[in-house]
Amino acid sequence: MHTCLAFFIIGFLVSTTNGFYSSSDDVIELDSSNFDRLVMQSSDLWFVEFYAPWCGHCQNLAPEWKRVATALKGSVKIGAVDADTHKSLGQQYGISGFPTIKIFGSNKRSPTNYQGGRTADAIVEQALSQLRTIANERLGKRTGGSSGGSSSSGSGEKDTIELTDSNFDSIVIDSEDMWLVEFMAPWCGHCKNLAPEWARAATELKGKVKLGVVDATVHTQLAQRYGVQGFPTIKFFPSGRKDGQAEEYDGGRTSSDIVAWALDKFQANVPAPDVLEITNQAILDDNCAEKQLCIISFLPNILDCQSACRNEHLTMLKNFAENYKRNRWGWLWVEAFRQQKLEDSVGIGGFGYPAQVAINARKGKYVVLKGAFSQMGISSFLKELSAGRLTSPLVPLNGVAEGKLPTIIDSEPWDGQDGTLDIVEDIDLSDINLDDDDSDKMKKVINYRCPKFFQNNFTLSMQSLSVYARLFARAISSTEAEHILFNGLLRLSSSSVHATQSSNSLAITYPSTAIKHAVHLVTVSSGYSSHDNNEYECITKTKRRNSLIEQKPHPSNVYGDDAFFITKHRLGDFLGVADGVGGWREHGIDPSLFSRSLMDACKSLIDNKLIDLNPLTLKELLSKGYKQLLEDKQCIIGSSTACIVALHNEERILHTANLGDSGFVVIRKNTIVHRSQEQQHYFNSPFQLAIHPTIKDPRLIADSPDLASVTSFDVEENDFIVIATDGLWDNLPDATILEEIKQIKVS
Repeated sequence: MHTCLAFFIIGFLVSTTNGFYSSSDDVIELDSSNFDRLVMQSSDLWFVEFYAPWCGHCQNLAPEWKRVATALKGSVKIGAVDADTHKSLGQQYGISGFPTIKIFGSNKRSPTNYQGGRTADAIVEQALSQLRTIANERLGKRTGGSSGGSSSSGSGEKDTIELTDSNFDSIVIDSEDMWLVEFMAPWCGHCKNLAPEWARAATELKGKVKLGVVDATVHTQLAQRYGVQGFPTIKFFPSGRKDGQAEEYDGGRTSSDIVAWALDKFQANVPAPDVLEITNQAILDDNCAEKQLCIISFLPNILDCQSACRNEHLTMLKNFAENYKRNRWGWLWVEAFRQQKLEDSVGIGGFGYPAQVAINARKGKYVVLKGAFSQMGISSFLKELSAGRLTSPLVPLNGVAEGKLPTIIDSEPWDGQDGTLDIVEDIDLSDINLDDDDSDKMKKVINYRCPKFFQNNFTLSMQSLSVYARLFARAISSTEAEHILFNGLLRLSSSSVHATQSSNSLAITYPSTAIKHAVHLVTVSSGYSSHDNNEYECITKTKRRNSLIEQKPHPSNVYGDDAFFITKHRLGDFLGVADGVGGWREHGIDPSLFSRSLMDACKSLIDNKLIDLNPLTLKELLSKGYKQLLEDKQCIIGSSTACIVALHNEERILHTANLGDSGFVVIRKNTIVHRSQEQQHYFNSPFQLAIHPTIKDPRLIADSPDLASVTSFDVEENDFIVIATDGLWDNLPDATILEEIKQIKVS
């Protein structure tokens, strides 16, 4: 019963949203079977809308289109084509966006694009103007113009330019302007009819496209040069440097036809808008306030993404600006953390860069790119924007008054160079309970390379700082400083207050025994090893968590959210990391419990039940480990990302499975040659395995382990494989990771 009802509801929704128009409307529904008969063989003036049912702009136009059809009933035919269903009809007329309105006038084989507003009044006015033009043509009437056609009387006379054999090259060929040139003969009747239309078009196109006239009976050299054999003949000359070649004009002969054809060329030939850095208020206002949309990209700090990386992003954005230049959008970018009010207004900040938003300044609303900041992800996002088919609605800007844009702080533009790390001379560690001897050494290690951002946000960035410092421990492995650093970080990091030291906690590097001296496996976690606590402690913590669900947790119950495991098996070496989702603290739940339990389950499966290692093994392992947690869901509540890698014992093959924004990189000769693909539902919401209690929270996400990204590839001697949670990837630039890995001595 429930199944049948569900299918019925879905079917009903589909059937009621597929079409905008019905037989009760005055809009004539057109398709491949009736288009030729009703439109092409008709002597009527037709306005035809090509639409798609999912298009938001089409949905907004539908009531206006119905009003137009009713107002013009008996005078102008108003039709509509569902181009999503009848794709061949849309392709026949070059439909690339929705809605597109085509005008089929006297020459049905050369329809023109409607360029006016999308209100009933604007469309009706244009239709009546077209109808008047057709009526005058049939009456043989002219609204003005000289009999010779070289110029036109009235307002258009000064806008058409007479061209001759002697001035043609200097005025047309040597200019940067776009030109339409009519070759005419004074005795030609068609030329006389064209004259007033040509003059009106020249006036409408003023400042965009220039219109000229050549008397081909007098200036015969030009006529021969361009192969003129009949009158009138119209040639198109593009903007910029010209080679003397011309394109044949193939549009209609009314002023609206000429204008529409020329504007299509003009828009196709206009230069792409610049992708500008936001360094002051004027740049944001000029490129957002008066644009339909402005596309703003938030690029990583220069330390996270040096000049080559940033230029790669900018080149990609410039290519998109070129592809979408007809939309007349504004294109802007800003470095992460530079404009905090702007980031706050669109819900971006702290991490997750690069990111992108589209702002509609007139409405004071925005939408965030939820896919990857990549060629494919951005392309999909921009296509949705262009077609008016957004998967997420526009939402109001945060903390910005209506009709305003966020306040911008004046800043220096990027100089195009790589960034350099600031050396922090002093950080007060007096409140940290270290031995006197250890304190000085600890300062040295942290001051070694602590970015200014962490210094300025010290109290808010303990976890990031601890992860940052742990990476350096690998560069001084097996030294006294490493021991000091580990002990110090247990006290320093707010995410490690209750962690207990173990032989494999926090950060480890070692040559893999699977293939002697083949690769080095590195793991980084900002919380616990999966085996830091014994079974009794785990049970005790679980009971404490259950008792805290109904009350706000005390600060002393804040635990590290991450967990990892390392294990050796006859088939190979295995590493895994999991990042517990910190938002569970709001519900009184320890985020680390889920991640630790997941890593425990996976390690146990490897140690006790693993019989084969192939490209799908790790996904199956993740699935089975998750299933164990589900079977014990009365005890374990939470969610986490996860990444597991395995180095085959006999072959130099690395198998990986990654879900969410934890992940790995493979470093070869100080270059990152492989990187896991981050999986995000939307900004700051990674894919995650989850077990949900009866908590009503729209932010709760649960993904299947089947969604884990699986890869297998060869590794080489002395490769380094770094596997870590997002605490590392969000806070360390690649350059720093490479620099520190380079310092590890390979025996």
